Amino acid sequence: MQLRTQIKKFKQLALVATTLTTSTIVPLLAGLMPAAQAVPVTARRANDFTGSVCVNTHLGYLDTPYGKYDTVKQKLLELGVRHIRDGGMRDDIVSKFQDLAKVGIKTTFIMNPVDGTAPNSSYWMKEPGYMITDFVKKVGTNAIDAVEVANEIDLNYHRYYWRKGDTSKLNDDPKSSLYWATYIRSLTKDTWDAIKKDPATAGIKVIGPSLGRTYDHDRRPPLGDLSTVVDWGNVHSYPFGGNSYNEPFAYNTIAKYYYQSSFPSVNLDEHPYIFNIYAPPFGKKPMSATETGYFTTTKSKGLSERIHGKYMPRLFLEYFRKGIVRTCSYELLDEWNDPGNAEANFGLLRNDFSAKPAYTALKNLMGRLKDTTTNAATFTPSALDYTLTVTPPTGYNRTQYVHSLLLQKGHGKFYLVLWHEISNGDHYSTPIREIMPPAMPTKVTLNTPIKTVSISTVDDTGKMTTTAATAVQNKTVSVNVTDKFMVLSLTP
Repeated sequence: MQLRTQIKKFKQLALVATTLTTSTIVPLLAGLMPAAQAVPVTARRANDFTGSVCVNTHLGYLDTPYGKYDTVKQKLLELGVRHIRDGGMRDDIVSKFQDLAKVGIKTTFIMNPVDGTAPNSSYWMKEPGYMITDFVKKVGTNAIDAVEVANEIDLNYHRYYWRKGDTSKLNDDPKSSLYWATYIRSLTKDTWDAIKKDPATAGIKVIGPSLGRTYDHDRRPPLGDLSTVVDWGNVHSYPFGGNSYNEPFAYNTIAKYYYQSSFPSVNLDEHPYIFNIYAPPFGKKPMSATETGYFTTTKSKGLSERIHGKYMPRLFLEYFRKGIVRTCSYELLDEWNDPGNAEANFGLLRNDFSAKPAYTALKNLMGRLKDTTTNAATFTPSALDYTLTVTPPTGYNRTQYVHSLLLQKGHGKFYLVLWHEISNGDHYSTPIREIMPPAMPTKVTLNTPIKTVSISTVDDTGKMTTTAATAVQNKTVSVNVTDKFMVLSLTP
């Protein structure tokens, strides 16, 4: 959760994004399948994908549109998400967490001593203060399903004391006994011990600390080894800064493609900076991304709402495809009406609760993939043997950028999601120079017997159109894969 006193993420997080180490990456599920290579792919549960989608909220910000709780709740339900990320201790916030749990929306709770929660009584915390296990039990283990250890401590350390009675706050000196990195290692271990040793809270996921600074190969995160004291690692991965950790090349009318691009997988696919830099402290534990997203302004690195509408559904698809278990968009709605302010425009909804294309497109993706079967979370997915053959238009020979994610619902139907993972803008221009790349003609050859197919596509407003189910002819389905996701519903 972005604290109001926090340094603006636009300045601090321009390059931050995670990359999983090789050992933590889930098989690519044909996401980088070269043209005409046939590989039987085991599907993943559609329910797991929809369950990975999370949005940040600020339910305690009563002087913003978040103060209209009934409307916020309605918009969360319409979106179809099952997870929010938020913090706060006030009774009104607690009651909102509990109310959302009643409709199936659980909270990833940010444990911050500056807000009044800590793992044990030895830590300084804002009064009156709660031990984290006591607070989780007060709210309910049906309402909080994950606890994140602090928020961007490397930016906010100056707000923290370590122990009760301390007269000096944390600092940025590695030689000091009050160094923030030493503190966060202690806080993480003690949070793990507290939660896992209490039978009532042992099932709660412990998410490692997030960082707000940009680190690199020469200056890595000073977190040490936290692999034994977290369930999931963590990163705040904002793709809008591009990725300079590669050899530049010209593509898609952009002189330095990765440098000047901000497409969702810019930092986690071919050049996985975020996994290489931010995942190692968590060993082989799965990664989460508790903040990520884009802002919609005409200022530097801001997106048009049209590009935003293309990127946000793809961002959730890409992160899940690469093994990230929970991805929390920052944030649900624009906090105030200031079109020129980056920080004010990260929402999927505008300040008046009207839907940006990203909200509409994501809502339709979630609705298409929602699994209402009784075994949605427990069935064992099966495999689909298929081939993607891409015939690229002139100038777009990188057919590996046609990405795919194969999902399955409990009733057996497959859902093959396709999209062209391409940059829709050159962010070296202000406002961003918008790019409209051509469609990538793609033939899907189905070697597993499939009876019928229907195809769902979205337009630039996020509105979805679904064709009637038709018989598959000659084992093939031909589609034009665009920079917006499409879903092929395949009935065996």
